[in-house]
Amino acid sequence: MTTMTTAVTEATGIPTGIPTNTVAVLPAVSSGTPAAMLSAWSLVAVLVGLAVAIGWALYARAVRVDRLHRQVLGSRATLEAQLVHRAEAAADLATTRALDPASSLLLTRAAREALDAEGPIVDDGLDTSPRLDAATDAAGVAAGAVRATRSRALIESDLSRVLRTVVSESARCELSEDPLSRPALSRLDRACSRLILARRFHNTHVSEAQALRSRLLVRVCHLAGHAPMPQTFDADDDTTPEAQPTHDDEVQPR
Repeated sequence: MTTMTTAVTEATGIPTGIPTNTVAVLPAVSSGTPAAMLSAWSLVAVLVGLAVAIGWALYARAVRVDRLHRQVLGSRATLEAQLVHRAEAAADLATTRALDPASSLLLTRAAREALDAEGPIVDDGLDTSPRLDAATDAAGVAAGAVRATRSRALIESDLSRVLRTVVSESARCELSEDPLSRPALSRLDRACSRLILARRFHNTHVSEAQALRSRLLVRVCHLAGHAPMPQTFDADDDTTPEAQPTHDDEVQPR
């Protein structure tokens, strides 16, 4: 009997002391454990990959928001420079002798106010380095505080209106005929054209940044951080001379 038991044990590899039902379960458990572990690792790998993909997508969107903010600031610096160029050209034109004294004084005041204006051209908090004059003493700081009560957009709009009034069609003809005034007029025309393009580019970048930041994902995940929402520069930059009334436009008496 002992010899037969030993032979069975050697043939099957299963000790004779283990119950039959337990022996039946062991192969199933042994074969199922690697599959379960493989499934668990696959699930972990999928979750990690999904988390990495979501994180990368959020990072890429945050980088795009930051890039648009930088584009807004870059175009705003260009717009700032073009505003200064136009004011300088207007001040230069005001010194020509082709303009009458009243028009020259009016244009000088508007141009000087635009040149002396301080602070950012758009008060949205995005530009943290406003333009300041070179060196100001206590009186200059006080004067700057008074000037800061008017927005840059309003000051530049006033200069545009003065240019439309002073550089009328008749005045433009006189300035063009004067050899000393012709270069100043050409410089002013170039500055006004470049200003229109600069303001258009700036507002286009601002619109793109606003559209991206208005999306649900950017707002929910706070991808813009604490950066304020960029705003457009809304000012009157049209310097086209006002049309002079003709005899046909006059109301005929009855």
